Amino acid sequence: MHSTRHTDFKAELNAEQYAAVTCPPAEPMLVLAGAGSGKTRTLTYRVAWLIKECALHPWEILLLTFTNKAAREMLTRIEVITGRRADEFWGGTFHSVALRMLRSPYQNPDCLKLGLHEGFSILDADDASKLVKKCTEEMFPSFFDDKDNPRHGLLADIISYARNTCKPFKDVLMERYDWLPTAPDQIEEIAAAYAERKLGMNVCDFDDLLVFWLKLLTDFPEVLERCNKKFKNILVDEYQDTNTLQCRILDKLAGGGRISAVGDHAQCIYSWRGANIENIMRFKARYPDAKIFKVEQNYRSTPEILNFANQVIDKMEDDEDYKKNLVASRQGGAFPIVMRARDTFSQSMQVVNFIESLTRPSNAKYSHADIAILYRSHYHAMDMQLSLQKYGVPFAITSGLKFFEQAHIKDVIAQIKFAANPKDIVSFSRFMMFLPKVGEKTAEKLYFAAAQAAAKAGGTLISALSSKDVLAKVPKNAKEIWPSVADGLAELERMVRASRSGLTEGLLNAAQVSAERASQGELFKDAPARAKPAQSGVCGAKDIVKSACQRWYIDAMKTVYEDWRDRSEDFDSLYEYAGGYEDFDQFLSNAALEVGGGEKPDDAQEGKVRMMTVHQAKGLEFPVVFVIGAADGMFPIQRCIDEGSVDEERRLFYVACTRAKDLLVISYPQISSRNGNFDYFEKSRFIDDIESDSYETNY
Repeated sequence: MHSTRHTDFKAELNAEQYAAVTCPPAEPMLVLAGAGSGKTRTLTYRVAWLIKECALHPWEILLLTFTNKAAREMLTRIEVITGRRADEFWGGTFHSVALRMLRSPYQNPDCLKLGLHEGFSILDADDASKLVKKCTEEMFPSFFDDKDNPRHGLLADIISYARNTCKPFKDVLMERYDWLPTAPDQIEEIAAAYAERKLGMNVCDFDDLLVFWLKLLTDFPEVLERCNKKFKNILVDEYQDTNTLQCRILDKLAGGGRISAVGDHAQCIYSWRGANIENIMRFKARYPDAKIFKVEQNYRSTPEILNFANQVIDKMEDDEDYKKNLVASRQGGAFPIVMRARDTFSQSMQVVNFIESLTRPSNAKYSHADIAILYRSHYHAMDMQLSLQKYGVPFAITSGLKFFEQAHIKDVIAQIKFAANPKDIVSFSRFMMFLPKVGEKTAEKLYFAAAQAAAKAGGTLISALSSKDVLAKVPKNAKEIWPSVADGLAELERMVRASRSGLTEGLLNAAQVSAERASQGELFKDAPARAKPAQSGVCGAKDIVKSACQRWYIDAMKTVYEDWRDRSEDFDSLYEYAGGYEDFDQFLSNAALEVGGGEKPDDAQEGKVRMMTVHQAKGLEFPVVFVIGAADGMFPIQRCIDEGSVDEERRLFYVACTRAKDLLVISYPQISSRNGNFDYFEKSRFIDDIESDSYETNY
């Protein structure tokens, strides 16, 4: 028996939602649902309408989402409204539905045509990466000997990105990995060998699930015909986030109609992982009979916040059919606030003071849990973390590590710790294992080989790293980079000695250092947690940190991390932090304390200020939102400004603003230290686009 709960669609939905929900099932439709406009409600009631008013069965409806959490939430709501069990529907993420499709008796015989057999298993990302490595080594034994070639993890990422975007490797390397010299033909051969090996093992990686699903629909007409008969309507959540591969699957399943897509092109912020905004922008071109609905009634934010956000996104060039203007259902509130700060440290103190005023027990307007601090890139938030921690404001970082807990930061600190204390074999092993083919045991062998060579020659352990005895034990794949590593550590050792002795080593231009340190002394004069910076000509912590990053590590990162640019920008913040210390031993001690006393990333976040990137904040909402680092060159980031492509940055800023319910505070520093130099910033161009009477300022 199914529930007979009556649903008054007209009464339970607003006029915009009702129009979208009640569109005939055979007609293609796109719902442009603005931030906070009840997107999930619209989608779930659409399913209920198809069942209650159009007499579709649950198994005739395909509901596709991007996260398991979204799928569970929607299916639970649908179960309440319709009385039909969640497991009666074909619903879930693209990958989970693809797996169900490939494994179900309904489709499984056709999988034999693809080379898959019953009981095939799924490789997780780590296992897939290892298999790519194995295939590469078998085909091109010297591939990883070339330090400029990508390591196996990045190589797996390249193959995955090409498959999801349906682009040739030549285009992918040119557009996304232009720092790699690897020939696209070589990667194509590796990808082919990897695909063949998987079939031989009867395994799939996550990308295969979608690739094989599309192949079934494309190459076998009888499969497509069965699917078209089975699914009377295909519903898609967050349509703006679909990549080319997913879009092609949807177009096949929809057959020119029967698709209900819900999304917001103004919140398309994931192109870096393959999302193609053209999928939503060209919906009408692919479905000429499509109806486009706009859902603009916002239930989240005050009119003042929405006025601010509407002006941000209004500057984006749009087809008239896509332009939206969010309208508040709430009463008026406070104007957004734009705060200017002298530097990133002052910015963090302004935010801390503001938070304390909002949460002061004697007159608390909000709890810490009501507040979020958002930023464009993780490195923008280092001073913010330190200030919150110093003044006892409870905070948690969502889906990310604290600054000093990140792998690349710990690698750099480990180099410096080892240069300062060559007996520290733990730190030595830490950064040694970043090198190709060096594991913990190999790192220990190298360490003891250097110790023996040093005892024999009478030099230091670090100087012995360049000896023939040690080089003989270095794995073949690491031999090319080894001289840079050994020379870099020797340089660090010399700089550490110079710092400890206070002597000028002639490593830096004295005049330049004098001017820089004078400015830096002014910059950090009110930073109580830091010592005075180094005097002219003396190696300070900043100089040592720069050497540890730049002698070999940044170049090595390029073949390991897809996001190496973002990680290298973290080093800019590390330089700035280290610039406050003359005594680098004090720097090391304080850096260690930042890690040692921190909570684990998965610790409870209840009752704490939430810190996260804007990308991580999408889909969330908070009574109070601080957006920090809103300066040109920081948000939008300089790379996008230089490339003349700030559209996605604008959409990202819009997403940040629309997370706020009651109060939006945007701040920017006028000075920041990047690459060891002081940069001067103006407020973000996105703020310049907004009428000055739409917000308040602190200046």
